[in-house]
This record gives sequence, structure tokens and C-alpha cells, in this order.
Amino acid sequence: MSAAAGLLARFDVHGRYYDAVLDGRRFALRSHLEIVERGLDPVAARARPADLVAVMMNPGASRPLADLDADGWAPALPDRTQYQLMRLALRAQAQGWALRHIRVINLSDLRTPKSAELFAALATLADDRHSIFSPARAGELARALGPARVPVLRAWGLARELAPLASKAIAATSSRRVLGLTDREPFYRHPLPQRADLQRAWLDAMTRQLPVRD
Repeated sequence: MSAAAGLLARFDVHGRYYDAVLDGRRFALRSHLEIVERGLDPVAARARPADLVAVMMNPGASRPLADLDADGWAPALPDRTQYQLMRLALRAQAQGWALRHIRVINLSDLRTPKSAELFAALATLADDRHSIFSPARAGELARALGPARVPVLRAWGLARELAPLASKAIAATSSRRVLGLTDREPFYRHPLPQRADLQRAWLDAMTRQLPVRD
């Protein structure tokens, strides 16, 4: 696999961070992450359709690397999952698909590094605005997904606690070309399982799903 340093030499990563009060509690959140090949303007990319939209579980421990701008954007510290998406982009390019811009959205924007904390919050939050799949954020979701031609990668994992939000995400992306590995919906395999051989297996299987361009 490509070394992290080599991947960071090829891609910039920017995220949009914000805080919100939900059910009387303040949370740290991230709504978007843009993985953009170097040479493209990462600021302009925010307003453009992506080449691929990846739907993940939640931002985890994601954090900005600089002060946020007026709209909440900053360069972001990538994690190992985002490196896996960069590897997928390089494989797509090798097959002739110019995958240069991946937009990452999540079932939940909550920046909780431990899955147990996320699941506990999901079980108690009545206010669903932490999810871009909330009806209250329909316009934001439409802009994030972009035109119908933009494919969607479903990759939020297999945790049963995610089923309600995952079902919403499936309904919202049902008209799209969908990439992802599933044994049974609404669960799709995460790009970064714990074992290195399974990580390679995910990448190999996803490579076979990529569209091939002449």
C-alpha cells in the first residue's frame, strides 16, 4: 500500500467544522470532508460536485489543523480511513477514471472518537440535525451529493446501532450508482477493518467495482 507521506503529497484534505446545541447539550461536529488532488483549488472544490461521494459512519477524532475560516473550513488531519479512500482514487485513475475529488459525508456529524460514545449519543438524541440525512437538512444533502451522475460509496460499517440512519442514507441515495460491499442491507463494509489483509481485500473488491474508462 502507498505510504501516508506519498498520499499526502498527492491530496489535500479540508473539513468543515462546527458546534451545535442538540437537546440542550453542546457537541463538536464536522459536516463535510473534501479530499482533493493537489493541483485543484480546494476552496473552489467545496462548491463543485465531487467525482465521488463517500458516506461514512461519523468523523471520529477528526480535527482541523488551522483556525477555521468564516464558514467553518480548515485543512484537516486525515486518518487511516481517508488514506484508504486516497488509495482507491489512485486505483481509479490507473483504470482511466479521473477520480480527483472525493467528498466525505457521514451518517452522523458527531465528532466522537469512540464508537460506544457515538452509539450512546444516537440512542438518546431526539434532535436529528446531527445527521445530514435529517429532513431539516435536505437542501444541504442535495448540494453535497450533487448531480445524479455522481456515484456514492456506502462504507459506514456493520454496527447494528447505525441501522436507522443507514436506512435513511440508502433511501436518499437509491437513485445513484452505488459502490460498496454489503452482505445484507443496511450495512456496508468499512474501508478499514482491523486486519491488514481485510483492508487489502476491501480495496481490491472496490477496485473491481470502479467504472473503467477507455
